Amino acid sequence: SGESQDRPNLILDNNADQLIAAVASTAKKTVVLTMIPGVVVMPWRTQVDAIATLFLGGQETGTAFAAVVFGDHGPTGRLPVMLPDTEADTIDPSSDAQVMYSEGMKTSYRNPSFKAAFPFGHGLAYTNFSFSAPSAASCAHRVCVSTTITNTGAAPGVAVPQAYIEFPKAANHPAPLLKGFKKTKVLQPGASEKVTFELGDRELSYWDKDWVKTGSAVVHVGASSADFRGKVTVTTAADLVVV
Repeated sequence: SGESQDRPNLILDNNADQLIAAVASTAKKTVVLTMIPGVVVMPWRTQVDAIATLFLGGQETGTAFAAVVFGDHGPTGRLPVMLPDTEADTIDPSSDAQVMYSEGMKTSYRNPSFKAAFPFGHGLAYTNFSFSAPSAASCAHRVCVSTTITNTGAAPGVAVPQAYIEFPKAANHPAPLLKGFKKTKVLQPGASEKVTFELGDRELSYWDKDWVKTGSAVVHVGASSADFRGKVTVTTAADLVVV
C-alpha cells in the first residue's frame, strides 16, 4: 500500500532495477542494499551475489548496513512479508476509493498459488542451523512445542525459529499460519539452545462466525513459511490442552 491508496506497481523507483542489472553484468561482485516501503519485486536477484533489505530505518541506517556488510554483526532480521516472484504473485492493486477484499485468507504466504522470490519469515545468517524433531507436552492449560536449535556452521549467529499451525480442513485455511516465533541468544559454532512455543486457546482456534477451538492440529517448526524442519500433531480438550 501507499499513502491513502495502493502503489501502482511493485518495482523500485527511478529505474533502479535497470541500474542494478547493469552493474551486476559488469561487476565481479554485486551486493544490493535496499530500503523498501513494503513488498517489491527483484527481477535481478539471480544476477547479484547478496541482498540486504531494511524497511524504514532511522538515522543509523548506514551504520547498521556497514556492520552487517563487513561482518561486525551477523544479520538477525526476518521478512515480515513475502516478496513475490513477480507482480502476478500478489493481489492486484486498485485505484478505486473503495476496494473489495475478496481474497479472504489467501494473502501473501497463505496463498498457495503465489510463488515467492523470498518467503515470509526468510532471513539468512553467516552460519547455518539445524532443528531437532519437535516434541509436544501439556503445560499449564497450554500445549508446549519444543525444538533444539544447533549452530552447525563456523561463525556465531542468531536463529529465529517459527511455529506454524496447520488446522483441519474444516477451518478452510489455505496454508499453515504463523502462531509464534522465538529468537535465540548468539550461538557459537556447535552450541545449542532449546526453544519452546506455548500455544493456548487463541493460537489453537480459528474463526468461523465465532472462535472455534480445534480438536487437533499439526504444528510445523522451521526457519520460514517455506522451510519447515519438523512437525508434531497435537490434540486438544475443551478446557485443557493435551497431547
